[in-house]
Amino acid sequence: MGKIILQAAIWAGIDTKDIFVQTKTLVKSSSLKEKYKINIWLHSHADVVILAIKPQQINEINLQFFRKDALFISIMAGAQIKTIQEKILWQKIIRAMPNTPAQVWCWVIWYICTSEVLRHEMQTFIDIFDHTWTLIPCRTEDEIDKITALSWSWPAYYYLFTEIMEEKARKMWLSEHVSSTLAKNVFIWASQLLQASRVTPHELRKNITSPGGTTEVAIRNFMEHWFQQIIEQSIEKAYQRAQELHSNP
Repeated sequence: MGKIILQAAIWAGIDTKDIFVQTKTLVKSSSLKEKYKINIWLHSHADVVILAIKPQQINEINLQFFRKDALFISIMAGAQIKTIQEKILWQKIIRAMPNTPAQVWCWVIWYICTSEVLRHEMQTFIDIFDHTWTLIPCRTEDEIDKITALSWSWPAYYYLFTEIMEEKARKMWLSEHVSSTLAKNVFIWASQLLQASRVTPHELRKNITSPGGTTEVAIRNFMEHWFQQIIEQSIEKAYQRAQELHSNP
């Protein structure tokens, strides 16, 4: 995620000589420096600080190193603004939550900010992140937790379903290539149709569910085995875990 944000900052027109990056390893930092011509150390007078790390890693960084009037942008899942403020004395904080497809530049970012963030600082955030993506403001951090359970985690649910489809295809004696192609492309084709269509997912499903046909039999089996309830319960558990991370990152 950090590399994607770095690319976005460069594409937004920020001079590479004004970009300072630190990663967990010197090898990775040096690679980024070589490729993007950036600086690979932190700058204590930075105007904007972006933390694209896991919540558990926040204790590894000396946040007191930076200016207290800098704009702090957090990309840490589960780390609330008040948690960040307990670590530092900063007041200008934007908490942002991108979804996983950001890695292929197909993302939406939900965000919330403190009242101390100035208009020109918010514009800097927009310039970086709205260059190729969609920004959606949230009213509360609880909304971000719910979105985390849905948008951030949701691609993993699709991947799991794809894994199961691919494994079942192999068990039905289809070749490795055919199994993989079917499992991967079915979701791509279906999502492209959904995006291009003006009808709801419910209507699309009904259109291919003929009475007494193969699809109807399969879907009936899903529902008889509490498919919808399992999905809803799983999303709820992900939401609860996002809340737990606030106090136990």
